[in-house]
Amino acid sequence: MNCQGCGVELDPSEEQVNATVDQVLETSLKHAEKTGGVCPLCGHSKEAPYSQKKSVLFALLMICLSTLLGAALVWYRSRQTERMSVVNAAIVRMSSNPDVVGFLGTPITAQSGIEGEVKHDETGWKEARLTIPVHGPRGDAQVKVIAGKGSDAWVFTNFEVVFEKVHKKLALISGRIVEYDPRAYVDVHTPVFGFP
Repeated sequence: MNCQGCGVELDPSEEQVNATVDQVLETSLKHAEKTGGVCPLCGHSKEAPYSQKKSVLFALLMICLSTLLGAALVWYRSRQTERMSVVNAAIVRMSSNPDVVGFLGTPITAQSGIEGEVKHDETGWKEARLTIPVHGPRGDAQVKVIAGKGSDAWVFTNFEVVFEKVHKKLALISGRIVEYDPRAYVDVHTPVFGFP
């Protein structure tokens, strides 16, 4: 039985159907080779999607790692900058003190090996607890400071300059100079609170 409009056989045999499907499939496969390997049956490309290629995934991983490294570097440098602002404020304060200048001379500079950190709280208050090795033309000293800062300048609540070679310790806030022996046991330490 044939179609009256186009003449196509309406009841084809299995061999005719297979031959026609093979012909369409072969044509589709040739077309798929030209268009980048898209399967004529399911529509998938023989290549992996662009977002799943290893080079793209590796590039995304590198971008994420670079971003994290950059953020960590910015955070670390901001912490170092805050620490250096405390160090600079301490150097200025020591340079204006005649007792410190008498022991160290001028200029007074900070040395490497600064210990301690600057902490923040939720109100924006910053607190620094640092040990700063300093050097002057006449000698070296260790400076131990505790300072706080809101939106203004650093306020020192404890500021001790230890001159180990001459066995002296200067409490800069109270202005007292005492004999200092690093081997001696200090029973009680109460910092002197005050404003600059």
